[in-house]
Parts: sequence; C-alpha cells; structure tokens
Amino acid sequence: MSHDNDYGLKNYLQENNVKKNKRKVRKWNLRLSPKYFAERAKSYLLLFLNTSTIHGLKHLVVAGRHPLEVILWLLIVAISLFGSVFLAWTTWIRYQNSPTVISMDRDMFSWNTSFPAVTICLETKLDMDKLNNYIGKSNETDKDLLERFLRTLSNATFNNFDQIPEYQGIPPEKYLDVLVALMTKFNPMISIGVTGVSLQVVTTVTEMGICNAINSNVAVYSSPKYIAAKRWDIVDSKDKVFYIHPLDGEVLAQVVKINGAYNAYVHGTFEVPDISKKFYHAEENYYCKVHVTATSIYTSPEAAKLTVGQRRCRFIHENNLPHFSVYTYTMCRMECRIRLCLHYCQCIPFFYRPIGNEKICDVKGMHCLAKYKDELYDLRDSKGKKIACDCYPLCDDVNYVMQFNSLQKWTIDTNFQWGMVTFPRLRYRRDIIFRFTDVLVAIGGMGGLFLGCSVLSFLEILYFLILWIFKVTTRVNP
Repeated sequence: MSHDNDYGLKNYLQENNVKKNKRKVRKWNLRLSPKYFAERAKSYLLLFLNTSTIHGLKHLVVAGRHPLEVILWLLIVAISLFGSVFLAWTTWIRYQNSPTVISMDRDMFSWNTSFPAVTICLETKLDMDKLNNYIGKSNETDKDLLERFLRTLSNATFNNFDQIPEYQGIPPEKYLDVLVALMTKFNPMISIGVTGVSLQVVTTVTEMGICNAINSNVAVYSSPKYIAAKRWDIVDSKDKVFYIHPLDGEVLAQVVKINGAYNAYVHGTFEVPDISKKFYHAEENYYCKVHVTATSIYTSPEAAKLTVGQRRCRFIHENNLPHFSVYTYTMCRMECRIRLCLHYCQCIPFFYRPIGNEKICDVKGMHCLAKYKDELYDLRDSKGKKIACDCYPLCDDVNYVMQFNSLQKWTIDTNFQWGMVTFPRLRYRRDIIFRFTDVLVAIGGMGGLFLGCSVLSFLEILYFLILWIFKVTTRVNP
C-alpha cells in the first residue's frame, strides 16, 4: 500500500514540475516578444518623463495636452538641447585647441638666460694635404675632375646643387664618409669672460655641409661619430647649459685663429641652423663681432602637462621626426625638406641621415633637386603658398636678436666674437588660462541655462536605464 502512495506522489511531483517549466517558458516567451518590450518601454518612458528633473520633458506627456502643445514643447526641448550641445562642443573644442595664454614676465633679475650657441662653417672645408693624398692614391684618371667634384661637394647645398660636376667614381652612400675623412681640422682658441666655463666644440653635419658648433646641446645628434655609430639615443645635456644673469655684466666669447673665411650662425643652445637662417660672413684676416639680446619663452609646469596639440609646442624629447633623435623647430623644417626631396626626386642629399630604403642622391639626383631649390629653400610651392610642415615651436626656447655687428680688418688672425651686452627686460610665459574644471563649469552652465539640469539629472537617466533593464529581465507584468 505504501508503495502505491510513493508512486502516486512521484507522479504528482513530476506533473507539478512540468507545469512549472511550462509556465517559465511562457513567461520567457512573453518577455522576448516585441509587444512586451514595447509596452514596458512605453510605460517606463512615461515614468521617466514625468519624474525627470530636466525641464520641459514632463510637458510632453501631461494628460489632456493638445497635440499642437506637445509639438510646440517638443520643438522647444529640441532647440534647447541643440543649443546646449552646440555650445558645450564649442567649449570642448576651445579646450582642445587653445587652452593656453602667453603672458609677460618683467622681473629680469629673477631668471637666467642661456648663453647663445654659434655654428661656424668654413668656406674651405677640405684639408689640402689630405685632399692631395686622397687624389694621389685614387685610380681616377681625371684627377682635376675628382678634385673639382670633392671641392664642390664639400660646400654643396640646395642653392648650388646644379654646380656639382658629373662624377660617378664615388658611391653616393660614401659621400659623407669621404668628406669627413678629408675635412680640415678646426682647432682655434676659444675663450669666454667667465671663470670656470669652457665652451665645447662639436663637429656637426648641417645643410651647409660639415661645420663646427660651439656651446650647442643638440649638435651632437648630427655629429659624424653619432651617425656612424648608428645611435638614436638621447644624450643627457641638461647640466651642460651655460646660463648667464644680468648681474654678470657683459658676457662675450671669442674664437681666435680661425683657419680661413667662414660663415657664423648664432642660435639657441637647443637649436640648429639651416640654409634659411641669417649668417655673418667674414673673410680671412677679419675680426667679426656680433652682440645679441635674447627673447625667451618658457612653459609653466601646469601647461607642460597638456597635450602637444593643446599647448601647440613641443619639448625637445617629444620627438616625432623619423630622421632625427630629438625635436627642434629647425629640425622639423629639415624633415619637411626631406619629404619634399623624396617627393620630387626620390632621393635625399648626403647631409641628411637616411632611414629604411631611402636613397642618397647621386649627381643626377642633386641636379634634380636644384630644379626645386626655391621650394626647398623657402618651403613654399611654385605658387608661393606655404607648404604645411606642421612644425610647432619649442616650448622652452630662446631667440637671439642682433644688436651690434661690426667687421674690421685684422691682419694678425681671423677671429669671431659673440655674446650678450644687454640682457632682456622681459620674457614670455606659456600658461593655462582654460582648465578642465573650467570646461566642466561651462558645460554645466550650458545644461543649466538651456535644460535646467545638473549632474544628478544625467545620473537619473543612467539610473532609470539600469532599473528598467533589471525589471524587464525579472518581471513579466508591467
């Protein structure tokens, strides 16, 4: 008898489970039906519009409204929403493009100024003894052609590429190595009127050929040794900057016993010269004096935290130039010329550092570049329109302006003097004028003005959305 009762109980439980499963299936089918979702969404949307703190929304669902009133309020809400979004987006664009301001600092005794660097390019870059020895050991039958080619190549730049004679005896990849091996030694006497300071000389490869930079902190990245070693690392030079102060008085440096005529380029310690920069020329047995003053700009620590696009300047370590290890404004212009050379003639001059499969221009390639010398020199196209190189200035930069320049006959030696007699009375500071908190305040003001909402209003939207999803997935009846 008990066996029959157990059997009946099992049947009852099984039938009950089957009924429960069928009810669950019906509920899930109901939840997945479009009609269910539409009803739940409609009821929940009405609840949100009636209770939202965003002004104007409840007027869309108030009972008894005429359809024209609803359309009118819908139009008002849409215009308000558009105005709020448009002005908020304008504020965000302003924060991304111009959140900084340039102000002036006039306390001249509260800062130091870096002493200017100078790059000296000799007119005669080849040592005659080395040149004669090289030509004598060469298998070239036309010795005069080889000598003329090497002399012209040593001073080759965009302005005179067409003057290089046709010669194929040296591979283009060896042009720079040959010129480095034959270059004349630069061993003048360098002095400065400050005790305990010695100015360093670095041989560097420029767009004007092989030159010598004095007191430069970035010339090392274009030195023949750095290039030959295939280095791309950054050299620590922060402690090597020579700063001067107005209380130091006149600070002048001079280079004595320069072996021949030269062109001198005065520039910042973290900058290099290029073919478009002004230079001072002196013939042999002349004494050239150049006195400059400085115009400097620096970036505050707060502005330095912004992106490059926001502050619209770059620090030297924020390099985006494939052919250089560091960033400077002039190097960026050189990078632009490299792109133009590859575009016009599919090769680059020997004084640029090739990467990848880039070809060094042979004589025909340099003759090709000579056809575009105006575009390459001025970085403007044939119509005079400025070529977009996207070059930002340095965030911390010093520009030097000539105050005094003299050239006098000096029969003893060939000398050059440069320095600062008058110190700048102001400098420029790049600082933040529009911070992220100002963006939040402005956007919040737009939302409050047009929609009467706040942060809590947007959190309400998120709250209702999460709550609706939870209720839809857990209940069947609205």
